[in-house]
Amino acid sequence: MDGGEQEQSFRLGPLSPQEVKPDISILNENNTGGYSPKSASPVSFGVIGLQSMNMTNAGSVAATVASHNPNQIQLGTQQQQQQYPPNHPLSGSKHLCSICGDRASGKHYGVYSCEGCKGFFKRTVRKDLTYACREDRNCIIDKRQRNRCQYCRYQKCLACGMKREAVQEERQRGTRSQNVRSSDDFNPSSSVRDLTIERIIDAEQKSEQLSGDNAIPFLRVGPNSMVQPDYKGAVSHLCQMVNKQLYQMVEYARKMPHFAELQREDQVLLLKAGWNELLIANVAWCSIDSLDSDYATSGGHDTSSGRRSPIRQPQQLFLNHNFSYHRNSAIKAGVATIFDRILSELSVKMKRLNIDRSELSCLKAIILFNPDIRGLKGRNEIEVCREQVYACLDEHCRTEHPGDDSRFAQLLLRLPALRSISLKCLDHLFFFRIMGDKQLDQLFYEQLDAPMC
Repeated sequence: MDGGEQEQSFRLGPLSPQEVKPDISILNENNTGGYSPKSASPVSFGVIGLQSMNMTNAGSVAATVASHNPNQIQLGTQQQQQQYPPNHPLSGSKHLCSICGDRASGKHYGVYSCEGCKGFFKRTVRKDLTYACREDRNCIIDKRQRNRCQYCRYQKCLACGMKREAVQEERQRGTRSQNVRSSDDFNPSSSVRDLTIERIIDAEQKSEQLSGDNAIPFLRVGPNSMVQPDYKGAVSHLCQMVNKQLYQMVEYARKMPHFAELQREDQVLLLKAGWNELLIANVAWCSIDSLDSDYATSGGHDTSSGRRSPIRQPQQLFLNHNFSYHRNSAIKAGVATIFDRILSELSVKMKRLNIDRSELSCLKAIILFNPDIRGLKGRNEIEVCREQVYACLDEHCRTEHPGDDSRFAQLLLRLPALRSISLKCLDHLFFFRIMGDKQLDQLFYEQLDAPMC
């Protein structure tokens, strides 16, 4: 599609929503320093503040960045608590896990602990498991590394006061039904080893090759839409492209290691929470090649003459390698801010960092495996999967960029911008009323129940 055609395409008309900034929260995330089983008590905790992060998993990003960048952490004490807005789902959390420093879900077996450490201790006691340390029995146990040494983690559970007899008494009371699958039965030590970068990329490539022209009928220009009649045909074509990418995204998730093992309800919750961010990440990635090299390196200004003069802004976004969206159309549709933000906050940053396919794939997997979504039943399983992806990305950064200690953090800090832009896109979808009659979760259930392509 050439520039002339693009200029007339996808215009939604003058009924464009006002550019409203998303509700931005300031989140402070506690992150544990380090623990050695030889020490008598947990060490102090660190705090890292992230501004302008309106995202469910912003705290996870903050903690992960902090654990990999100790020089960027401001030291604090365990008494420093997480601060969230009153309406935030974590606003009621008052305690930290005594074992790893994550937010505690309550008092379990005698001490305040998170669901992950609670489940780990219970599995160890019920199955009478024995562990061995590969190092000197002095491993750091924190939120980031708690799954790396089971021996030291168990020793810390005991040192912090967890009681074996409390687990045995709970089992005798039979508080849990035997026919309900629980995330506590998930064994992270052996089950996520095959969640590698190679497997993640393989899932992406297979979904791209096999999806064909299949689509999820989610977006459509119906009789009640706010799209001008003259532009309904062009907007319908855009909706069809997005619907095809939605189908491909679900197939990608189904081929992702361990996603299919999750409960179906959790699969749908993960897809509903992440679909918009996953699609925008792909758009930003596909649009890198359209950027002018001077624009990408200078931040949009020419400084060669000693003065800041504007460089011509990029004019196209690529939904895939064969379909582009022109900036003139975005201006007429009232979505120029979204258009520019995708390029300036995502595509330009990706190009400056020279993000490779492996890093993009890890970021998308981190978005998909989001344990902070409300209503998840297998939260511990999902958290372990995400931590495995964190470990893969960290190892990749250390191997491919050994002299860049901040690369891991720079990659993760693209996620808040991605989340903010995705919320803005949803606002426009609601405003123009181009969502179909079927709920998105119902469409996801139907595809997940269908034979895999």
